[in-house]
Amino acid sequence: MAIVYLHIGSPKTATSTLQHVLASNHERLLKQSVLYPGDLRHGDAHHLLACDLVEKYQGSPMPDIWYGPCPRGQAWQSLLAEIERHKHNIHSVVISSEIFFAQSNNLAAILADITDYLQGHEIRVIAYLRRQDQLYSSFYNQDVKGIRQWPDSAYQFYETHQIFMQDYYTLLNSWGNALGKEQIIIRPFEAQQWMGGDIVRDFCNLVGVDPLGAKYRQNEDALGATQLYIKQCLNKVGYDKSRNDEVLAIIFKLCPEQSANDCVYVHPGLYRKYREQWLHANRCLEAEYLEGRSLFSQSIPLAKDLSIYKIDKSRAAGFAQSIFRVLDKGKYPDYRELFAKATLIMLAEQDLWQALQPEERAALLGWIGS
Repeated sequence: MAIVYLHIGSPKTATSTLQHVLASNHERLLKQSVLYPGDLRHGDAHHLLACDLVEKYQGSPMPDIWYGPCPRGQAWQSLLAEIERHKHNIHSVVISSEIFFAQSNNLAAILADITDYLQGHEIRVIAYLRRQDQLYSSFYNQDVKGIRQWPDSAYQFYETHQIFMQDYYTLLNSWGNALGKEQIIIRPFEAQQWMGGDIVRDFCNLVGVDPLGAKYRQNEDALGATQLYIKQCLNKVGYDKSRNDEVLAIIFKLCPEQSANDCVYVHPGLYRKYREQWLHANRCLEAEYLEGRSLFSQSIPLAKDLSIYKIDKSRAAGFAQSIFRVLDKGKYPDYRELFAKATLIMLAEQDLWQALQPEERAALLGWIGS
């Protein structure tokens, strides 16, 4: 029987990079007696394995985008069939999907199914963890920016998003109790702690394969503070997700701004509360899974040492003026109503009525529903 390495994320820890490298090196891995299953993949990852369990135990239909042409409810059978075909030539199987990490509802039943499906195989769970303040900041910015089009506050995001329903310790301890704590491999998302300073090489070392040659380069693609607010106003209006990239391009062109990385999006008092919870979870992980070693090389910073999210009102006013000018000239006709509504929201919420002349504000109103 094989060792099955189940890479569960977490999100925002180069999971897409690792999945792409593994999928691109399918044949090379097989030559090293390692299977990165291909039959059930849609794209580079094995999201279908998690999706089938979520649909079964949480009653939530998962997006069609994860499935593509693949049938629902057949992923685990497909996995076992592929393992069976290669059983005489492999000693390890690598499975990767960060969707596993986000699950908390009925997790015990999900884990019971995983152990049942993989009965006879040794299961080892790999979880890269990003420092919680960085995960929170990055994930919130991404969900406002991306096709999820999050329209509400960072507080609402934290309190309602499933990935924050359980802390790192509670979540990973559920996996540890189900599979054995010695089977949980926890790695920090910190380059200074990776083998050779590269997460791809670090991951290859964990699963016992030769380095695959690829290098991870972190993208600093977070929205700036004012860009984020403008996008949030657009999200409140709502528009087709397929147009998200085009909307972002307009924002970038008319409101260039430096990325707001690792920013505190909530009140400092609330951040302090979260910080204490995060530190407690990390101490528990260190004691029970890391033999007392520190998880992160640097502790979670105090609120006073981080930048606080703040909208630049002069920049926002400049965007309102710029978007009015281009819309008035007939540019972006398909987006005129969307941006008119979002600009009026921005002017009202930020008390920026004087950024536009009365006749210009009237024109924005006239473009709505026209």
